[in-house]
Amino acid sequence: MKLLDRYNRVSLLATISMIVIAGIVYYFTISLILTNQVDKDLLVEENEIFDYVGLNHRLPQVFKSDDLKIRFTAIPDSTIVRRIADSHFYDDQEHEDEAARMLTSSVRVGAQLYRINITESKVETDDLIRMIFLITLGLIFVLLVVLLLINRTLMRKLWEPFYETLKQIKLFNVADRNGICQVDTRIDEFQDLNREVTAMSQRVLHDYQSLKSFTENASHELMTPLAVIISKLETLMQDNDITERQGALIGEAYQTVDRLKKLNRSMLLLSRIENKLMHDAEDIDLQDTVRKKIIEFQELLADKHIVIREELEPHHIKLNRDLLNIMLNNLLGNAIQHNRPGGRIVVQLTGQQLSFCNTGTAVSLNQQTIFQRFHKSPESEGTGLGLTLVKQICDNYGFALSYAFNDQLHCFTVVFVN
Repeated sequence: MKLLDRYNRVSLLATISMIVIAGIVYYFTISLILTNQVDKDLLVEENEIFDYVGLNHRLPQVFKSDDLKIRFTAIPDSTIVRRIADSHFYDDQEHEDEAARMLTSSVRVGAQLYRINITESKVETDDLIRMIFLITLGLIFVLLVVLLLINRTLMRKLWEPFYETLKQIKLFNVADRNGICQVDTRIDEFQDLNREVTAMSQRVLHDYQSLKSFTENASHELMTPLAVIISKLETLMQDNDITERQGALIGEAYQTVDRLKKLNRSMLLLSRIENKLMHDAEDIDLQDTVRKKIIEFQELLADKHIVIREELEPHHIKLNRDLLNIMLNNLLGNAIQHNRPGGRIVVQLTGQQLSFCNTGTAVSLNQQTIFQRFHKSPESEGTGLGLTLVKQICDNYGFALSYAFNDQLHCFTVVFVN
């Protein structure tokens, strides 16, 4: 979950909780205030009765009212404690009981004591409370929505430099030679973050370029002495004076140096591919190229009595021809090298993918390490860089390279995503 969404969710939950609590407190506060106002009205009515009895020495005439009822009841002399309490008010028009407040008191007219019951309906008060509460709740809800929208927009704007820096970190690649750029922001924390990340990317690029230059120079400088060693070993092997044992030792040394030369060449090539130094992409008839490549490997196929089946559909691809040859050499070469005598190879080409499937060992290869540098089976005499080169070429052109073991066939598939 994104930080912004998390913050909005927590903020919204806290705000709603506070509104609910505040609404309950607000409702009961308004209700108490208006109830006190009704009680004051009842006291005013009581005082008016006392004043009328004091001046006229008789009870006042009671008029019919929709929300107020006054009733006098003659009672024997007794103590009546004045009190105000909740009660019911019978509405003659609606024929139903309503919530009300009732004041109970007493007044003496001459020698007769009368109980006074003054009842005032609270219907209008309750309606007023409900109306005030709903209006207030509506205003709070609208205000909450507006605040959330403003807050969301504002937070997105404030966090924009952070997401821009994060985007650059995700796209950062030492092989692209492009570091992380400064992002304009007035927020100190984001300025510090961007400054440190930018400095770190520059250090990584510098270290990578230094290491790459050292590797390239070392590999390049190794080519000349390796060529001299191979030349001298070839001269020695042609000498008739060496013994059989010396010839065997020279042969082993020759094979070792030859593997070292291939390894050095592969590392130089891999470095050039990683640094995107192989240009000149051209439109290539892949069906024709694959068919010619199979013809080139006919001798190796015949030596191991391997049967190859071609299922090639017409397809053109835009690629550097040298890189395509490297990719096909490695895929087809691996399918032959790791095959068993009398095995088979299936080469399929469609408009979406190219796959090489071969028989070989009865167990699946490790998909996690198969494309890693220098990873190879113990019995392999290769450099361990063949599939790494194919993977790097596919990555450079946006292709997807995968391995699968189905029906006792080891399948390497290049999907032309683009």
